[in-house]
Amino acid sequence: MTSYEESQRNMSRHLSRVLDDIRVIQDMTDLRRHIHLLRETLMTIGNKLQGYNQTVYIVGSQIEGTTTVGMDSDTDNMFILNNYLVVFDWAEWEKDKIIMLAIRDNTTPPQLCYLQRLRSDMPLKMDQPVNPTDEVDEEGRVLVSNKWIDDELWEIGKHIGPMISHGPSTSFSDKVDLVHAFPCASMPEECEFFFRRPRPGHYPKPETLERARRCPTFLVPQGHPFSEHKHLQWRISTSLWERFLVFDFTAEQQHVYVLLKIIRKSFIKPVVGDNLSTFHIKTAVMFTIESCQPDIWRSDNIIACAVNCLNTLLRWIRIGKCPHFTTDGVNLFEGKLDKRKLIKIEDVITQIKSHNMWCIYQIQMDMLGFHLLPDIRILDDRRHSNQLRILREILFFIPRFVSLTMSTLMSDSRQQDIYEAVHGIIGHLQFLHSIHNSGSSLECEAASLFLPHMYGSLASTLASCCIARQLPVPQFVINLYQLSFTSDLMSTKLKYASMLYCSGQCAAAAQVLTHCEGLLGPDVHHYCTCDGRQPTYKKQSDAHLEAGLNGNITELLKSHSTLCVMFLIHERCCVPEHLQYEMFRTMTHEDQQLRHFSNLWMDQVVIDCVPFLHYLQYLVYRELGQPARKMAALQKLRDYVFQPGGIGGHTDTAFHVLAHCCELENEPDAAFDLYQESVQHYPRNNIASWHLNRFLQ
Repeated sequence: MTSYEESQRNMSRHLSRVLDDIRVIQDMTDLRRHIHLLRETLMTIGNKLQGYNQTVYIVGSQIEGTTTVGMDSDTDNMFILNNYLVVFDWAEWEKDKIIMLAIRDNTTPPQLCYLQRLRSDMPLKMDQPVNPTDEVDEEGRVLVSNKWIDDELWEIGKHIGPMISHGPSTSFSDKVDLVHAFPCASMPEECEFFFRRPRPGHYPKPETLERARRCPTFLVPQGHPFSEHKHLQWRISTSLWERFLVFDFTAEQQHVYVLLKIIRKSFIKPVVGDNLSTFHIKTAVMFTIESCQPDIWRSDNIIACAVNCLNTLLRWIRIGKCPHFTTDGVNLFEGKLDKRKLIKIEDVITQIKSHNMWCIYQIQMDMLGFHLLPDIRILDDRRHSNQLRILREILFFIPRFVSLTMSTLMSDSRQQDIYEAVHGIIGHLQFLHSIHNSGSSLECEAASLFLPHMYGSLASTLASCCIARQLPVPQFVINLYQLSFTSDLMSTKLKYASMLYCSGQCAAAAQVLTHCEGLLGPDVHHYCTCDGRQPTYKKQSDAHLEAGLNGNITELLKSHSTLCVMFLIHERCCVPEHLQYEMFRTMTHEDQQLRHFSNLWMDQVVIDCVPFLHYLQYLVYRELGQPARKMAALQKLRDYVFQPGGIGGHTDTAFHVLAHCCELENEPDAAFDLYQESVQHYPRNNIASWHLNRFLQ
């Protein structure tokens, strides 16, 4: 072995260790994948609970585990509209679905098609447009525009902000890409080539090919950039196949792919922007893995493997054609990179190769270059902090989505009477139990996150009905409360304590509250998931995240996390009277104008767990005639509201309960000041305005 080869191998070993240190390592890859698979399962179940027949898939680098903190990758969500069906032949027509026929001719670019509307009651063409964006062509065919989704999203989110478009994606945040897609009834002809073309056999694995063959393909709203009819064109997507293919990567192949993505972002993106995309890099890596022997992918050969992938890319750049790994006849450079840009990229890649990849020592992302310097190693605490930082970034969505879904579902019952509301909750419980009992392990895990919250809402609704009629709360309702206690650490237990207080069972409420206070600790984190109410939101503590690294994610959310306590209109008799006013914080037209669809929680009583705990303690001990314990609870509430560094999500409500305690203590000036400070935090959609008027009358 020459000194050059030995130097390259040493450099590869060092690089592999550094990539492990920034958590491009199998345990974090597995954790990322599990969290995002759970996330997409929660979203699918949540959509079905709300009556939307959509399946959600997360694709791209987040679920692949091929990103780093410094890469700052977005999350790509695909929403499959299951009420629709794309057919490639009239024989595939199905009744009672929104059917569209894929049509193509000699002028249609590869991977693209037009969609003609068909009738849902019989296999005949539609003769009139359905949506304003539909167009009728010269042959009288009603064609579906790919802009109709943009129009609907704009209507939904016009109060949120401007839409952001990237290819087929439309969203309101640069952190999340949303792609709506139609499922295909069968595999498009150009995709069948993926299974027929000759290959050595070691990649993709035979079981992966079989899994891909059983997976659906989709059409996404994207046309050819140079076509005058691009607004009517739809692109074939094999995103699920590509996800399986990356899941097949070995640890060393992941290292190579991540390294090339970092190189692209550090050296190529400044020259041509995102025209050479991560997808081009992924395609080059896949073709290189397929064509090279598997024994070259070793930790001491990372540099050589990366050069092989760059050579694959260079070969395509020189001929001006980048093939698609799963779809025949596609040139991925077309519409993205012209000859001038290809020459620029070729120059950059040639320079990178000519210096034996020494450019990686200049990479600032994730401090990669610094940690590659001789005698520099990431310290154990730095490596560990990277791990916690990754978990902090990807974990928040799960409690947020569970809480938002429950808020949406329960808000739907606001216009219903009590019997309709209870019937609706029971229906949701039956649906969730069917998933929990017969679904996949991920579906079972996702259902287990919804079920306790649903039991808590049912228990509180029934108990409220009993209290309103001055009836004792029966044992079966108490049993429902107990089934809700695994929702998270504390929120449903506090709902139970609140019911006990409101039904006059103060001694029992005191016991529950003492138990809840004992559950608090440094490893407990409060997740406020309400849009517009967490300006001083605190990040999860390291102690909290440690529990996630050392155990089950679902267990972390249930045993080391709390969500906001929520009460709906039908639960109002289980809420202390002063807090019931929070359901009516939207009082004026101006208030309503400043709300958007994610603010459904504003029609509910929503309060963070810690201030609600101390507020209930104050009320209970006051009722029990225990002044010392009452004043201790009041002091804890004051300490919470005025603690340095801010408080939880619902600052205004925390001020309001403290103000109520001041009123009960005959301190009207202090209460008035607290209501005023609340209005300063949130001038709109804040019931404190009403409380101030009450003082001034």
